Formats: sequence, structure tokens, C-alpha cells
Amino acid sequence: MMNGIFAKRASLLGILLWSIGCVSAQSTWTNPIVKQGRLGSPLVESSPFVFNDKLYLLENNQKFWDVKGAKPGDLFHEDEVRIKDIATGKTVSVALTNHGFGTVLTHNGRVYIFAGSYGKGKPWRQMTEITMTSSADLKKWTKPVTVFKANPREFFYNTAVTRGKDKFILLYETNDPTWKPFTFRYLESDDLVNWKEIPGAVYGKDKYVGGPALYYEGGWYYTLYLENIKMGYETRITRSKDLVNWEDAPASRPFITFDPSIRNIPLIDPGIPESNASDVELCYYNGKTILYFTGSDQTTAGDLQWATYDGTPAQLFAYFFEDTQKQTFVSPDHKGDWAPVLIAGSGGAQHQDVQNEIKTKPSPQQLTYQMEQLGAFIHFGPATYIKSDMLAVPVADLFNPSKLDADQWVKTAQSFGAKHIVLTAKHHNGYCLWPTETTDYSVKQSSWKNGKGDVVGEFVKACRKYGVRVGLYVSGGDKHFGCSSTPDPQGERKLVGDINKYFPVFLEQLRELLTNYGEISYLWFDGAYDPFGWDVMDPKTMKPLGTAFGDAIHAMVKHLQPGAVIMGGTRPDIRWSGSEQGWAAYPLWNVVKPGEGFSHWVGPQNAGWLPAEACLHTRDTWFWVPDSDKTLRNMDFMTKTYFESIGRGANLLINMTPDTSGIIPPTEVKSLYEFGKKINSMFADPLAQSNQNIVGDTINLHMSEKKRVGLIEIEEDIRNGQFIQQYKTEAYIAGQWKTITSGLSIGRRRLEVIEPVETNQVRLIITKRSAEKKIRKFAVYSKR
Repeated sequence: MMNGIFAKRASLLGILLWSIGCVSAQSTWTNPIVKQGRLGSPLVESSPFVFNDKLYLLENNQKFWDVKGAKPGDLFHEDEVRIKDIATGKTVSVALTNHGFGTVLTHNGRVYIFAGSYGKGKPWRQMTEITMTSSADLKKWTKPVTVFKANPREFFYNTAVTRGKDKFILLYETNDPTWKPFTFRYLESDDLVNWKEIPGAVYGKDKYVGGPALYYEGGWYYTLYLENIKMGYETRITRSKDLVNWEDAPASRPFITFDPSIRNIPLIDPGIPESNASDVELCYYNGKTILYFTGSDQTTAGDLQWATYDGTPAQLFAYFFEDTQKQTFVSPDHKGDWAPVLIAGSGGAQHQDVQNEIKTKPSPQQLTYQMEQLGAFIHFGPATYIKSDMLAVPVADLFNPSKLDADQWVKTAQSFGAKHIVLTAKHHNGYCLWPTETTDYSVKQSSWKNGKGDVVGEFVKACRKYGVRVGLYVSGGDKHFGCSSTPDPQGERKLVGDINKYFPVFLEQLRELLTNYGEISYLWFDGAYDPFGWDVMDPKTMKPLGTAFGDAIHAMVKHLQPGAVIMGGTRPDIRWSGSEQGWAAYPLWNVVKPGEGFSHWVGPQNAGWLPAEACLHTRDTWFWVPDSDKTLRNMDFMTKTYFESIGRGANLLINMTPDTSGIIPPTEVKSLYEFGKKINSMFADPLAQSNQNIVGDTINLHMSEKKRVGLIEIEEDIRNGQFIQQYKTEAYIAGQWKTITSGLSIGRRRLEVIEPVETNQVRLIITKRSAEKKIRKFAVYSKR
């Protein structure tokens, strides 16, 4: 919503009227969003976001609100885009001045703000440039840069930005006279700096829209927009997969609508009723979707309000389109042959075959895996020699590591605390790092060791030598054989090649790995390009092939290596967190309920105890490329990912990249060692701890004198399941107990960094649980 142009919008009421009426009394659909109250603020265009596990609000503050007697447009060069800590209500920083219509994006440990610039010497609201600034701490902001300029005869209003399928997408409101006022246009970018228009990507050409928000969830781009109805303005929702073809939710399902009983709106006549519900922005925090929006009447100021939904944004958005039977979008042909990860689906093929026994506690193998927490990944193969191109199929003798040193790999992994290591025995190109009998596309055809080498053998030997558990990554997709799946979202993938000819070859490759190298603790099956995926369809009939191929693979692993845990496939023991950036969602529950598998990166046929694992590539690429030391993650990022994965109860797999000689570069070795050293130092000397499997809803820690507490560690005893559903920690400060952290899940391990507090007493209080539980460990540390 845009204060000051309310009057212009209101004047369009007669020609932009959309008479949709009220929701039918016979409708069984109920809006799941719960309004939580008014905040007594005139602010509009406020965006909640989460950064470092804290909830913040981006505010667009118009200066005239603060000056008695001022009117819209006064003092606009002093307007601010600022950040507020929602918990304390305090302003953290002012990111931009002389700007408006700001929006926010968090990505890779930074917060990015995009806003319209007023510039110099221009009338109010005639913005022609979009500015970007960013910060890693919400206090120091980069110098603002112009990232996009308006077309002739065009001005900018509201903006919104999201991370899309493979690019960043920015939406802006335009007054381009070609269409209705405030029509939405969409831009794309690879780097958040250089933006270009997407041909045909426009929404609202034929109706009144405004106050947009943009999100990408489950393969859909969702846009929230303001629509003009008889009595006022309400927020609606539409969606698209290509930003060109749009599907609106039914008119009887407004996303948020106004409440005419509300009066006493800030800065306007107290008798005027609310007739607006606009500028909805939302984020996911502590197990809920948090929404902010504004009421008012589209004249002078807003009436900031908030609401919640008990679930994820993806679940919330999908709810507005359930059972509509509306098919307005046809999937375009896939462009290109590259997608780095398994892409989330939004529905598609639904195979329901949940196992009868729903396990609510870990198997012995799962428990061992979860107790280890931290593992290492090794990406090594032909892609190392061709700039990390995982899908190309180079000649076999390109692979020639002159100094391969598996001992060095294992020692590097141990230096940062890894307890198991997963080697890419076969990646998407089909090249086998062992002398398989199934294909010539392997180390047998390499000049390395005259074709007598065995990378898997040397890796396994080194792991055993140093007491590290062995894991093997095996890609189901095989570009050399010519059998894989398309890189479409889950539920839309199609088979490529002859699966009946390839399947026995793959089984024999797997049999070799599982019988020739002794005990294997971990099998890692990549979901991307996997022809055996539960959702992969026959390209002719468009019917899913089902789980038969994947189930046979699972049965072979369990028969030949009964002690191994399996990540991926149709019957996994471990599920992917959905992140190659080292994070897991919070709250994190180990038990996946029947019917929830699809949204947790496992097939909907799965349910029960399925712990999550995040993975992290420490360079820009999974495989080593020349001159890439400069892309290695810094210490702050590595530490942050540790807390956002292991610190949320998940496992973390950190990648290592041997170069073309077969050794991990010294700079990477040092970086990983320093990371391990830092983590060890943070937990080396607890200020106080209790680790005796305590039963009870309150656990107290006492210190002989006041200490600066900056880090909280809690571990639930998960041997019999996960039972804690809500908790808080309190510190005794100035004669009273004050809450310093609160949360929902604990699970394997919960870590929280806080602003240090001086105290000699800290306590943990379990406020909600499903059964009797035990705390395995509760400890506090200073922050280093």
C-alpha cells in the first residue's frame, strides 16, 4: 500500500470495482489465518523476517507521521527504511533514508534491502530507481547501489523480492500507462545487482492490484495483492510457475480482509471504520507463519496489525488453492540440463503407501548416526578436472590424481570433528571410482596407476586406519549409460533412457560396493536425476513408475549391510533437510507424520522416525575448480551453519574438495582445522552443566559467582523418542527471573547464542511435552 496516493486509488473506485460479494454461508472453507491484534502504529509496508534466529521487522517510516500538522508528502526526503527488533521493540538501525517502499531478503548470512529512491529534485512519489543495500549484522550497511532504472514514462512504487527456482525474482509496481495503475512487473537476477525484465511476466493488467508480496514455495511463485471490492480493499493470493500464466485463488477465499467494526485508526477521524487490509508480508518463525498487514481506510496512514498461521508458508499458500480443480497452467518444456539439487514439488504424483508400523524412536543405527552429528563429504571425480561440471561425460583417462592421499582426507575430516565420511563413489556422470566389472567408464581406464587404482579402496582403508565410519555416495542417475530423470520438481519428473537395461547394471555396481570393502556405515543416494525416484513418470504414459525399483535397492542394502543407514531413496533412514547451505528448519521434529513426507523431502509413502541432515559445500562448487580458494566459506558462516543445523537437532555434512592431484588444498585444510578448533573452544569449558538424564520440568544450574552467559546447550535423551514440544530458559538477573531464550523442539541438540547476560543462576523450564522425557544435558557457556 502507498500512503499519499490513497486518494488516487480511491478515485478509481468506480471504474475498478470488483463485485465479488461475501463468502457464501454454505462454504465449508475456513480461512486458517488468525488475527492477533492491532499494534497502534500508522506504519504500512512492514516486512517481518528472521535473521540469526531472531525476529525483526523492516519498517518504511514516513517522516510526516512524526510531525504534528504535517500532511502526506511533507518531509519525504527524511523518510526512512529501518530495522526493528520485534522482541524489544527497539530500532536496530536505519538502513536507508530518502527512500520508500522497502522490502527485505535474507540470503547466505546477509540481509538485503531493496527500496525506491526519491533522488534529488524530484516530486514526491516519482521514483525512477530501485536501490539495494545489505548487511551481515543489521548495523553496518553497504553503500546503496542502483540496481534497476525505470522505463520511460514509468515510476516505481512497492517492491518485493524472493529467491526463486534458480534465480532471484523482484516484483515492482508500475504506473506504466499501458496497463491499469499499480500493475506488477517481474525481474530476474543471478547476483542481486544486475536485473532484467522477464518477457511476459506481468500481473494485474486488467484489474486493480497493489500492495504486493512475493514468495517461492514448492515450485510456485505466490503473489499477494490488494483487490478493490464494494466495501473496500482486501488482500488476495495468486500463483504461477513461470510468472506469465497465473491462477487466482477463488474469489470467496480472501487472504486477509478488513473488519468494519474497527475504528479509532491512527491519524484519521476516530469515527471512520476500517475498510482496508493490505500490504501483507510474512515469514516463518518458531513453528508458525508470522504475518504483518495494515488496516485503515486508504487515506492518510495505516493501522499496523499482525496475525499467525500454525504451519509453514508453503502449507498456508497451498490451502487457498485446495480442490479448486482449476488448471490454468501448462508446464513448459524444460530448459537446459542442469539443476544442482532435487527440486521441491508442489503436489504432482501422490503415491500413498505408508508403512504400517510408524516408528517413533530411532533404530540403533539411526541413534548412532545422530549421536555423531557431524560428518564430512568428499566430492572427487572427473568433475574435478572440468570445473565441477557434474553432468558432462569426459573421457575416462582424464581422471589422473598424481598425489592422491586418502590419509590426508581423513585427517582433515577429523580435524573439524567429523565422525563419518561420505565419498562420491559414483556421481551423475556415471564414472566409477572403483574398478567395477559393469562398465569401462571407471578408474580401470585411467592412466592413474596404469588402470590398477581403486579410489574407494584407498578411502576405506584410510577410514579404518583412523577409526572413522565409512559412507559412500552413489548416484542413481548415470549420464554415461544414458539413464536418469529430468531435473523437474518432485511430482513432475520424467524418466530418461531405458531403466530396464540400466537397473541390473546399477544393482551390480551397488553389490560390488557393499561386498568388496567390508562394513559400510552410510549409503547416500542423491535424489537429483534419480530414475528410481518414487515420483518419476514414464514420459509416454505420464504415470509414475512407483517405488518398486527403489524398494529393491533398499532391500539389497539392508541384506548386504544391515548396519548401514540410508539417506535418500524410497525407504530412507535419514532425510535431507532441503539445504545445501548447511541449515535445517526450526522447529525440527524427528518423526514425520503420515502424509507429511512430501514436504519433508521424502516420498509420501514414508512416515516415522526420520532425522534430518543438512549438507554444505565450502566452496562455490561441490567439486574443486582452479582459483577457488577465495570462495571458501569464512569462519562466521561456518559457525553460523553449525548452529543452524546441529544447533537445531539435525546432522551436518561438510564437503571437502581434493584437487586434480588428489589432495585437499592447504588453504582448505587450514580453514577446516580452524573451524574445528573454534567449535571445540566454544564448548570446552562450561560455566555450569548437568548431564545425568534428569527427569523433571525444571532444571537449575548454579554458579558460585556471576558469569557472562552467552551460549545455551540443551540435549534431549532421544533413545525412546522426542517428547519436548516447548521450553524456555531463564536467568536470575537483578533479583528476578528473566527469559533469555524460548523455543519448541530440542531433540538431539539445541544450541542458542544470546546477548551475554551477567548471572549466577540459569534454569530450563519445559512448558509443553507429549510424555515423560529426559534431559541428557543442559549447559551454559561464555560466548567466544
